[in-house]
Formats: sequence, structure tokens, C-alpha cells
Amino acid sequence: MRSTGRWLPPHLLVALVIGTILSVAGCRSMLELPDRAKRSGYDPQQPAEEGWLFRRITGREEPSATSQPSSADSSAAKPARSAGQNELGNLQQTADNGTAVQRTSANQDSGEPLPPADADTVIVPRSDEEEEEEDFILFEIPKRLGKLFQPKRDESLARSLYQEGAELYRRGRYEEAAAKFKKAAKHWPNSPLEEDALFMAGESYFFADRYPQAENAYLELLKKYEFTRYLDTVAKREFAIGRYWEQVELSKPSMLGLVQWGDKSRPTFDTWGRAIKAYQNVRLYDPTGPLADDAVMATANAYFLKGRYQDAAYHYDLLRKDYSQSEHAVNAALLAIKAHELSYQGPLYDGTPLEKAERAADELLTVYRDRLGSDREEVVRAKNEITEEKAMRYFAIGQYYDNRHYYGAARYYYRATLREFPHTKAAVLAAERIRQIDGLPDKPPNRFKFLTDLFESHKDEP
Repeated sequence: MRSTGRWLPPHLLVALVIGTILSVAGCRSMLELPDRAKRSGYDPQQPAEEGWLFRRITGREEPSATSQPSSADSSAAKPARSAGQNELGNLQQTADNGTAVQRTSANQDSGEPLPPADADTVIVPRSDEEEEEEDFILFEIPKRLGKLFQPKRDESLARSLYQEGAELYRRGRYEEAAAKFKKAAKHWPNSPLEEDALFMAGESYFFADRYPQAENAYLELLKKYEFTRYLDTVAKREFAIGRYWEQVELSKPSMLGLVQWGDKSRPTFDTWGRAIKAYQNVRLYDPTGPLADDAVMATANAYFLKGRYQDAAYHYDLLRKDYSQSEHAVNAALLAIKAHELSYQGPLYDGTPLEKAERAADELLTVYRDRLGSDREEVVRAKNEITEEKAMRYFAIGQYYDNRHYYGAARYYYRATLREFPHTKAAVLAAERIRQIDGLPDKPPNRFKFLTDLFESHKDEP
């Protein structure tokens, strides 16, 4: 039984028949490739064995320029090339024709055949903007947003603003001059003009007693132009600013040591910390300059006065190591001994500060003995104190075992005190204690012998 629901509508059947007839009879020309694609070896009507890709893979020779084309595209002759034009490789412009291009290949010497190039093809190199756009990723969004608000690059405007700032600077209107210099730097970045403008902005703020803004301008200059020709002057300014902030914080402390209002010559927050940072900038950006050792010494002294003896000792040692010929070397070594002694917490704690203090004392007595003068007696006294402290460390360990009735271990450390430090007070105490515990057992009595015997018996079992 025939079901009429399975037949297609008549108009669809007619369209299907017409499409089949057209595809068989006469639509080939509508699907042909352009001549350029045929000449490049991509003609689907050409046998695969005659294409350039097959020849390249199999190592067959390229057909000579005089041979006739072997496929249906023989009527489409290739355009003639200039005499100096290569067949393959990277594109370069010819001298006689500004629009013509030719190729040079890194593989030309090896004779390796490459895809043929069309003479009328021009490849335009991609711009930096296109490369940057391709590398666009999420974390660059803030950077790109910042560029939207950057002032327009304009050299003439920047120079005009700089001249206006210079005139205001000569008149003593320093804050107005600083604003002009900052604008000039923004309108012509990464240039000698920006370097000059940043320096003059710092100078303007400095003479206007706006030291926080001046320090920021100097720091921006040092970060962008590390080897600026104004380095010596900037180092002096940084040192002076740090010195002022340190002294004013000692005389007029900030609220809770952190916050102050009303004084525009000081930072709002952490005046003392900003002073230390200014000292450190001097050494960081001008480590071989005339103020580098002064900055390290000032930093160490500031820490010492604050009671931060470990930080002070570190910077004193840094000065002795990196600036051994400095005028501050002897004082740094003397203060290093004191700082290390003050940072030492006692015989039951780390003994590294004592070791470092002893090395500083030995250095003074050997390397700087001619420069010590009357301080030599102070160094000898300090070295004797260090020896006493080291002896007390041995005696303290002996006392630890003595208090727990491990008299054997206690005697060992008491004897070590006598042997290593015989002329110390700790040695006298150790000798007296050795006599007191003479004859006592090395270990305390075992008050849980039944338990220990039980565990030992289990150990012997297989």
C-alpha cells in the first residue's frame, strides 16, 4: 500500500532536478579558482604530482623557467621579473620600482625549493600597534586605561611650559614653577627635557620647603634616569631632607610616632621612616658618591638612637665592609661593638652577636690600631667583656645540667669553661662548683625502674 505522506512536494522535486542538471552540464566555470591561485599551484584540476608542494616534499627539481606549463593554466603566463629579482624568500623593495617587490631567502644557498611567489604581491609588515594588540591580556587593562588620561605628547608645548616654569623660578614663585615643570615633563616624556623638568620640579619644591613633594620628584628622576647628570645634586638634597626629617622627628615627635598635621615640610605619615628611606636612596642610586658612606652611617646612628640595635649593628658592619677607607670606619667599628653587645639577649640565647662584636674588636686592634688613639683602652675593655660573656655561656649550660642532677654533663661543661676561659669569673665559679659536686653520680637515680625494666625486657623479645 503506497503512502502519499512520504512524497516530496512537487516544487521541491523540480528544484532538485534542475540543480542536478546544472551541476552536471555547465557549472564548472562558476567554481574555478582565480588565475593567481592556479599559478601558485593550487589548481584542483592539476595533478598533485605536478604541484610545487609535492615536488618540494619528494625532492624533485623545479621546472625550468623556459619549460611550458603542463596544466590547463598554460595560457596564463607568469609576469616577467626584473633582473635582480629573486624567486623566493623574504620580500624587499627594488631600487627601480617603489612598488615592486622581490624575495631573498635564507635557504637560497642550500638550493631548497620554496613556494613560488607572485610578482604582483606586496606584503606589508605588521605595525607595532598590531603586535601590541595581539598581546593584549587582562593585566594590561590598568596600563591601557592609564594611557587614556596621559597628556598629549607635544614638544613645543612642553618647552613653552618649561620656560614659564624657569621664569617663575627666577622670581621666587617656587610652587607655581614646580607645577609648570611637572606639566612640561608629562607633555614630553622620555627625553632630556623631561629629565631637566623633573629636576627643576624637585628644586622648586625644595626651596619652597615642600620636602615631601621634592623628595618624590627627585625619586622619580632617579628611577627614570638612573645615571642623570644631576645625580650629585640630587644625592645632596636627599641627604639633607633625610637629616631634617630625622632631627625634626626627634624634637617634635609625630602623634603615636606615625601621623602629623600642619607641617608641610614633613610627610603626613611616618616622618622617621621616610628619613631612613631618603638616606637609603643616597646609597642606592649613588653607591660610590661622596655621601654614600655618610648616608650609611646616618642610617646606623638613627637605628641606634631608636633602640633598634640589630639594624644599627647591620649598618655599622655594612659601612666597615663596603667603605673600609671611610672617615667613619673607626667610629662604625666602635659603635658596632656596642650595638652587638646591646642586641645580645643572654647566655641561653643565640651567641652570634658576641661573635660579631669580637670580630669588630679584633679588626680595630689590628687594622685600625694606628687610628684608635685613646679609644684603644675602651676596645680592650669591650673585648674582655665579650670573653666574659662567652665563658658565661659555657657555665650556663653546665648549670642547666647541674640543676637536673646530670652531674656528668655538668662537670663536662664546667671543665670546658676552665679550659677555654681560665682567667674569667665564670671559670672561678665553675671550679668551685666542680668541687661541690665531686663524687655525685653522673645521672640522677631511676625512680621508675620497674617501668624501664619492662620496656627493656620487651626489646629483648624476638
